[in-house]
Amino acid sequence: MNRLKILVSSALLAFAFLFGTAYGQITPSADAYTNTASPTTNYGAAATLNVESASQTAFIQFDLSAIPVGYTSANIAKASLKLYVNAVGTAGSFNVNFVDGAWTESKIDANLLPALGTTIASSVPLVKSNVRDYIIIDVTSAVSAWLNGTQANDGIALIANSPLSCSFTSKESTTFSHSPELDIVFLGNGAQGPPGPQGPEGPQGPQGVSGPSGPIGPQGVAGPAGINNRGTWVSTTAYQINDSVSYAGASWIALAVNTDSAPNSTNTNWQLLSAKGMNNQGSWVSSVNYQVDDAVTDGGQFWIAVAANTQSEPSLLNPNWQIVAASGASGPAGAQGPAGQTGPTGQTGPAGPTGPQGSQGAAGPQGPTGLTGATGATGATGAAGAQGPMGLQGLTGATGPQGPQGLQGPGGSSAVQIYSTPGTTQFMVPAGVNLLVVEMIGGGGAGGSAFNLLGSTIDGAGGGSGAYVKAFVNITPGATYNINVGAGGIGAAGAGGGAGVNSSISDSSGNILAYANAGAGGGDGNGGGPGVGGSIAGNTGPFATAGINGGPIGASPGAGGAGITLVPNGQQVGAGGSGSTSAQLPGANGTAGLVLVTF
Repeated sequence: MNRLKILVSSALLAFAFLFGTAYGQITPSADAYTNTASPTTNYGAAATLNVESASQTAFIQFDLSAIPVGYTSANIAKASLKLYVNAVGTAGSFNVNFVDGAWTESKIDANLLPALGTTIASSVPLVKSNVRDYIIIDVTSAVSAWLNGTQANDGIALIANSPLSCSFTSKESTTFSHSPELDIVFLGNGAQGPPGPQGPEGPQGPQGVSGPSGPIGPQGVAGPAGINNRGTWVSTTAYQINDSVSYAGASWIALAVNTDSAPNSTNTNWQLLSAKGMNNQGSWVSSVNYQVDDAVTDGGQFWIAVAANTQSEPSLLNPNWQIVAASGASGPAGAQGPAGQTGPTGQTGPAGPTGPQGSQGAAGPQGPTGLTGATGATGATGAAGAQGPMGLQGLTGATGPQGPQGLQGPGGSSAVQIYSTPGTTQFMVPAGVNLLVVEMIGGGGAGGSAFNLLGSTIDGAGGGSGAYVKAFVNITPGATYNINVGAGGIGAAGAGGGAGVNSSISDSSGNILAYANAGAGGGDGNGGGPGVGGSIAGNTGPFATAGINGGPIGASPGAGGAGITLVPNGQQVGAGGSGSTSAQLPGANGTAGLVLVTF
């Protein structure tokens, strides 16, 4: 399909007639990116062009067949690569290079990369404020080389310099429809094509009879004199009618004899032959002092200065500027975002005043007093009996046999061992040791990846931290036990974070004697919840603390749950990982747990 669009608004038609200037916009015939993390995956149908240092490279190719035959670098005033920034995970810069080999959009991957050529533009900066905006890169040298045939048109490559991680919209994007563009400003109409072959000569007709000679007519009026090019206008030169000069970038012809009369649009001594050309200055910058015929882009539209100005932004009401090409129609409105959280309840207002007390009711009549009963007679007190004699003392019983000696209590603490490497380690109980004090922390969950929704990035949720448990374990001297240190969860791009692994102690038969639960992974930005901290429900350890939940999605990013802080070194153990800020980046991994054995 012919992708060259020559702009033909009424203003541009006038410029094209006066200046021999035309403008072209070419969209890609192919675009894709490659990823060394998935070397056999083709991303030709992706809606973005991802660029990341050491792993992801974007490729773009433009079909120049719509440019008229015979056009060379002499017809190119300027060529610009226009890219719409979709996301910036990490700010940095990238290079634009020639591609020195054929490739196709539907087959290119990290294992089928074409060779890369010399650099066209180096260290193009990219920061997070560029998101949802265009960046423009001068590629005039590349288009000139393609048209002159000194470089095969195999497209260009966008190569990230460390630590850049970003993406641009591709021609397949339906969210913004801001595909890459090659914008070209042409000068002149190209070289004249070769003349066609001469047709065959017709047969000669018969010679007619010579007629009589007619009278000699009067001499005709002499035609007007042609234009006399006098070069650049000089104030001391005496100019005659039809003398032509160049002045202030334009061409003029004298209509009257004059000296020291500078050409301008109000000077009747001169008439304009061709006006000064347009001077493309790129994007409008407030601090630049613009002159007449300077052209800029601003607000997605193309403008030309009709008066010198500074800090005067182009608009339809600004007389310093005239619009050349208007922006396209606005796209449909995006979906409404989720409702914000309900604000906190306001403070209770002061209590109102107490109402007046009602009047006291009348007292009821007093009931009659009852009769008093008669008092009964007091009974007589009986006489005290005599005290009986004391009984004889009993005999002392025989001494019983001595009981067996009790079991020896456990020995005091003699050693401390710390296990921090994830995985299983065997522990052999020293002789005389029959009780262990075991402190355990489960592995932390990983953070979730971010999610792209309607052009917005929703950061992933944080992972939960592992639980803490202190248990007393009865053991057998000389026996072997398994010390299991829980690993931290692993993050993944475009998905929720992985859960951590429980820490535990078990006997040689695999029976778990005590354990500490790990933290759960955080959800991705597509509605996933925060990672839950390790639970202590049902745990038999006498001392236990549950893990801490991770931060929610969209929390810039979700923070990981804080791990257990060991004393005295203050190291965080079993902490959850934080969520990522880019759908192309995984959430942070959780940190490993720990087992501390005292005996």
